[in-house]
Amino acid sequence: MNEILAKLSSYDIFVNLVPGALFFFFLSVSGIYTLGPNTVIGELVVYYFIGLVISRIGSVVIEPILKGCRIIKYGAYSDFVRASDKDPKIQILLEASNLFRTLLALVLVCAIAYNWNAIRAAAGLSDWAWVMICCALLVLLFLISFRKQNGFISKRVSHHSEPKDT
Repeated sequence: MNEILAKLSSYDIFVNLVPGALFFFFLSVSGIYTLGPNTVIGELVVYYFIGLVISRIGSVVIEPILKGCRIIKYGAYSDFVRASDKDPKIQILLEASNLFRTLLALVLVCAIAYNWNAIRAAAGLSDWAWVMICCALLVLLFLISFRKQNGFISKRVSHHSEPKDT
């Protein structure tokens, strides 16, 4: 157990694990759903996965909306990489920024969970249809996340492959 926790970065803990645990706390106190008796490791895995989903919603849904509304603005990625090499505090600030984005997504997901019965009734779909829709949305969410992450990797490789001026 300690080995697993030691391998989690502060980013994993604050951006994935904590929001997942907070979501299940919300579900429990609002009477929507209670996680049955499980092992601590089992609960951590569930919290981490749910937190990861919430984090990805923040990254691929909330962030583009905020950019489109001009609420947030990013500079050039190459400038970010250069600045991060010179100022390690930028990574800490980025982690905090991602945490706030994830918490924003958490509030949205909690609102949807709280109103889920009304949403289901209004849509009039079967349980099977909802399972299929949720699975398709998860596939889409992780596909877009995979694409976005690979874009960052490509930009970073390009940045470090450029000839340096001496």
